[in-house]
Amino acid sequence: MSPAEVPEAAALADDARVRSVWDDAIERDGQMLVLAGNEVSLLSPVATELVLAARDGISVAALGAHLAEVFGAPPGQDPGAAVRDFLAALLQRGVIALD
Repeated sequence: MSPAEVPEAAALADDARVRSVWDDAIERDGQMLVLAGNEVSLLSPVATELVLAARDGISVAALGAHLAEVFGAPPGQDPGAAVRDFLAALLQRGVIALD
């Protein structure tokens, strides 16, 4: 998916299904170094948990609930908006795909 084809974060519906895709990964100290195509990305602990939870496919709403359960609600931000922001960035890097 090219950057022009990546949906805006707000356009991701709660029932949209996403899954993580990568060619290789190294996980260490809660972070993950991911190779997706020709792109290498270092993922934060939250992004790492997100891509691991999405490995077999998950809805945006379920993913947001999972992250809020693991890390708590993001201070000063709507949890749904926060997960959509993460997803938009990871879609652009090719680490997450829409099912």
